[in-house]
Amino acid sequence: MVIFREQKKFTKDTGDKIFGKLGTPIDSAVKKGFAVDIGTTTVVVTALDLEKKEILGTVSQANEQTRLGADVMMRIMHCMSGRGEVLHQLIVRQVEEMAGQFLGKGCQEELAAGQCFFFVVGNTAMSHLFLNKSTEGLAGYPFHPAYQGNYWCTGKEIGMERFGEAGICVLSGIAAHVGGDALAVIGAEQLYGKEKIQLAVDLGTNAEIILNCRGNIMACSTAAGPAFEGKGISCGMAAKSGAVSEVKIAAGNGNIILGVLEGEKAAGLCSSGLIDLLAQLRGCGLLLKDGYLLGQAEAEAAGITAELCRRLVTCNGQNAFLLCGEKEGAKEICLQQSDIRSLQLAKAAIQAGIISILEAAGLTLKAVDEFIVAGVLGSCMKQKSAIDIGLFPESAGTCIHLAGNAAGKGAVIGILDSSFASDMEKLSKEVLHIEIAQEKGFQERLMKAMDIQRWL
Repeated sequence: MVIFREQKKFTKDTGDKIFGKLGTPIDSAVKKGFAVDIGTTTVVVTALDLEKKEILGTVSQANEQTRLGADVMMRIMHCMSGRGEVLHQLIVRQVEEMAGQFLGKGCQEELAAGQCFFFVVGNTAMSHLFLNKSTEGLAGYPFHPAYQGNYWCTGKEIGMERFGEAGICVLSGIAAHVGGDALAVIGAEQLYGKEKIQLAVDLGTNAEIILNCRGNIMACSTAAGPAFEGKGISCGMAAKSGAVSEVKIAAGNGNIILGVLEGEKAAGLCSSGLIDLLAQLRGCGLLLKDGYLLGQAEAEAAGITAELCRRLVTCNGQNAFLLCGEKEGAKEICLQQSDIRSLQLAKAAIQAGIISILEAAGLTLKAVDEFIVAGVLGSCMKQKSAIDIGLFPESAGTCIHLAGNAAGKGAVIGILDSSFASDMEKLSKEVLHIEIAQEKGFQERLMKAMDIQRWL
């Protein structure tokens, strides 16, 4: 039996509590500011009314560039084949349209006078594509970006139409694959203090890992893929109305309780629901630690309750678990074996990256005082489930801080505090970048991290 329970829609920390707590705004002439976080998979725009000192709202959309490739390297390959201008136009048009949603009628004076300002953060490749800079130097090792530091321009200079007179600041990156979004996380979460050791993970398609060792900062990135954002998963979706955000399975009687956002009919699994389901399947014995999902006959032989055995089906020629279907008055949602493999790769990349950066710093997991989880999943993750599948170590259980969209918060601070951009630019030069793919033993760590089990 499946029981549906309404869940409140997840909200992201957009910095609405920081008005009046920072320095002077980026420009006294600016009336409206747009904090833009360009992710490989998701674009988030937060609009601010600087006259009224309020946040107008936040809009989130799938990055239009995903039509030409789900990951960074695929888009760089498109650039090398002559389609860079297409990718540039896609993201510029999208950011303009998203920002335009917050402008009412009679705003032409503001637009013409340049009273709008964009503060943009993103990984290095996304920033290059937004500015229409060559990505050739990001295509292979040794990597080198086409520009360094903060980039200031007008909308007109990058092809904006409606916001041609707007000022733009694209926050400096740290390295070829650790961009301004990671620097924004460092600034928003103040990962530069000298009093403790902090480890932050910005969960996304290109996941950044930041280590602050009492003021000495290290950073790396790892290709996690879009699984944590609900992309590339057959039943995946964003955390919006109808998304299953919480899963509980009773191993004894096979009953399933699903938390569905906004009380709508279940339409798919968002990232927190995916991680919950993986943990629950492991807990009731349907999923082995190597990621293999049992077939119905195998489950029956293992003594699994009949109700759960009936949910083991074949979908697209592979083992699958039927979470809910038309009989329960919902859209059919099946987690397939290939979905599990995608999640395994994502969590293994994070685990291997954490181990690598700690080893580079000569630290162990026990030395970390605070684990910070940012990104889409960082606003709604169930800590126990994440630990149960090995996404984060057991030692993080008592010191995890869910930061939500910390990169987006950093972009908001960039508009509200005129010193933020220059301070972060200076700090970027002090961050030690680790190219973990080149680190000895990384591939071995990645393979070991594939197991779905607690990480001691």
